[in-house]
Amino acid sequence: MTWMRTRRLRRAATSGALAALLTAAMCAGTTGLQTASAASTPSVLGEQLPSTAATRHVTYIDMGSHQLRATVDGRTVAVFPAGFGQSRFPTQPGTYRVLGKDASLQMTSCSARITCNPSSPDYYVVHATWAVRLTEAGLFVHAAPWDHTIGSTDISHGCIHLRTANAEWFYNFSRVGDTVIVQE
Repeated sequence: MTWMRTRRLRRAATSGALAALLTAAMCAGTTGLQTASAASTPSVLGEQLPSTAATRHVTYIDMGSHQLRATVDGRTVAVFPAGFGQSRFPTQPGTYRVLGKDASLQMTSCSARITCNPSSPDYYVVHATWAVRLTEAGLFVHAAPWDHTIGSTDISHGCIHLRTANAEWFYNFSRVGDTVIVQE
């Protein structure tokens, strides 16, 4: 493929329609978990496609106000209370991209790199739903029906907790590549 043709296809991909089709084609074949391509994996066009998702959907998660605010093209479309990591396992502020989504996921303290020792008081195994992955290390936005302090007290092991209905909405709203900004 010539350099000029590749450039034209990339420009067309950023227009939206082709990007949506390519994204759908790349996600087809995954079961349950939708993930972003690794940076070293060439795309259909031989290089990473720009993400239209990243420019339209931006979610701001404010640890100070305990709120998640979802926006589309700069317009707020939803605001939810949120919970964060307790002092021993703080949620890390930063700008993230949605790496993947899973409607149902088993989370463990071992997979979160906290402890693999079942006799430790920090050991846990939980079934989480509506999980949106922000890091490979295990930072998620997910439903936490066991957390009755969402919006006021931070009890997680670093993840961002939402009420189940809100987590389901955020899961359906989020697309791989979307920007999520976690602020102190």
